[in-house]
Amino acid sequence: MGLRLAQRALNFLKADVAGAMPDYELRNPQIDMMESCSKTIEEGGALMAEAGTGTGKTFAYLIPLILSGKKGIVSTRTINLQGQLASKDLNFLSELVPFSYTIAKGRGNYLCLRRLNAFRAENDKEADEYTDLVNWASQTETGDAEDYKLKKPLIWKDIYSEADACRGKKCSYYNQCFYFKARQRWGKAQIVVANHALIGINAMLSEDSKILPKADVLVIDEGHALDNALSEQIGINLSKRGFENILNKLLKPDERGNYKGLLSKSQNLFSVVESLRTEMELFWDVVKRELEHRKTIKGTFALANFSSALSFSIRSLIEDIRTSTMGLFKEDEELEIKASIIKLKTYADGLETLSEGMDGFVRWPEIEEKRIALRMSPIYPRDFIRENIIPEYNSVIVTSATLSVSGDFGFTEKILGLEDSKKLSVPSPFDLRNQVAMEIKKGINLLNGEGIERLAGVIIDEASKKDGGILTLFTSRDVMKKTWELTAEKLRNLGLNPMIQGEMPSRTMLDIMREGKDSVLFGLDSFWEGVDVKGDSLKCLIITKLPFEVPTEPIVLARTEDIEKNGGNPFYEYSLPRAVLKFKQGFGRLIRLKTDKGRIIICDERIKTKAYGKRFLESVLQDKKGV
Repeated sequence: MGLRLAQRALNFLKADVAGAMPDYELRNPQIDMMESCSKTIEEGGALMAEAGTGTGKTFAYLIPLILSGKKGIVSTRTINLQGQLASKDLNFLSELVPFSYTIAKGRGNYLCLRRLNAFRAENDKEADEYTDLVNWASQTETGDAEDYKLKKPLIWKDIYSEADACRGKKCSYYNQCFYFKARQRWGKAQIVVANHALIGINAMLSEDSKILPKADVLVIDEGHALDNALSEQIGINLSKRGFENILNKLLKPDERGNYKGLLSKSQNLFSVVESLRTEMELFWDVVKRELEHRKTIKGTFALANFSSALSFSIRSLIEDIRTSTMGLFKEDEELEIKASIIKLKTYADGLETLSEGMDGFVRWPEIEEKRIALRMSPIYPRDFIRENIIPEYNSVIVTSATLSVSGDFGFTEKILGLEDSKKLSVPSPFDLRNQVAMEIKKGINLLNGEGIERLAGVIIDEASKKDGGILTLFTSRDVMKKTWELTAEKLRNLGLNPMIQGEMPSRTMLDIMREGKDSVLFGLDSFWEGVDVKGDSLKCLIITKLPFEVPTEPIVLARTEDIEKNGGNPFYEYSLPRAVLKFKQGFGRLIRLKTDKGRIIICDERIKTKAYGKRFLESVLQDKKGV
């Protein structure tokens, strides 16, 4: 009998990995995690593995998965992180041991050659984009929008691969199809790198229409983000712009008043489409007037009658299109009309379902300057995970730096439905007591102008030390903007480089930060996690406020009400652990190497004055001795 997988993985780590990385050091937390992952991959079941910053968790699950020879899907939070995992870790390991890997993305990332060939430009800008895309299509091997070096074209919405407008093997372009070639690569590779959204979409599809290949092992990296990712995918998202896009594809007047679109030759349908367009405009006007942004819709939907009438009008248009157009158009146009009909039907179904509501789901409107929508999501994704994801794999590993509150997985396991999983928590190998200096500021109340002025003063004081980059994490966009207005010019006068989230792509700002030691970056939610800036480029982390969620947010409110209804304590069972996990994510931005040193300034005295404050400190100070 051969060596156990755990032993083979350890031998590989000691000999092959250590041999190829001169500065590699064996880390007990990594070895412990690798052993647990090996056992789960060999024996099956589910594992929740929390690994502190610097553990090397990626190798801890990749090495046994690769050596097992089993097919695995590794999912991470974003497409950017997929690219990092493939180009860095998998590329390195593939030079030490032979195995195949590839990246899987959602269908909308791939160019459709049939649609490209059938596309007809309606103006000079579209013609220019079309010419560039035709040239690119003749050269690209992937058809992946990310490989298109120019800015994503406006006509992409008309030429990307889409299930509703696909002829499959009957298509004359099938053998050249970028999407199906990608699917073939996914099927052949041992390791497929996916993202959480794609895992959710795949789990919603019937067995014969799934897009990801069958696999023995599923690894959910960045597992703390699975909850939000699935909430975005499961349920209903009806937007004003989404419906406008459907109608505009069917019929849209150009600047001269001439109709363009799939139904531009069907004059008998012009008035029907325009009538529906007007009805939809009125509907969204009423939504704006009668509903409040992100306020939970409870009980009977106030606009139920309007919603029902709109759904009926959509279904009437579908019937009119079917009776008036089918068989009268070229094959490409007919396929696109059928795809639009499917979208119209989905929209009508969504209106009816949202109007009626469903047990275990929460509804709310999103009313912003540039976007208006109606949403419905499950209160928890746990049933979906238990029923649609876990049964598909022999082994499931969920890993992250933040799955537990001081070693207690109760909060996360309940949300994700993983109560029956094995648990492992390994500490960071970093000596936080000696690598981090912490200071807690008092008297900063961000609910008033004086508090924001004090916060601005703290930022200027820290920046004046000029010993490296600063990341300032906010929980409120409004507070961030007001603080920026008080500090940006002063920071520039100090010869520093202030940047605020939103002024340029986040990746660009982080690249700038890594290249120098003079950046002062102001960031919101997305900067609390995933930021990896080493050395003096990030020397100081300022946490402006403990990251409690807004209690009136629809999903937050629904969860706290559910806990209260069942006799629990919403603050201690939900709000506090959620904030602690977010705090851990933010705290983890500072120390990325054993040689890193820095300071953390916490501008929320509740961490010291409130009894629950110690939960935050305990969660990040694993030795409990303080820093």
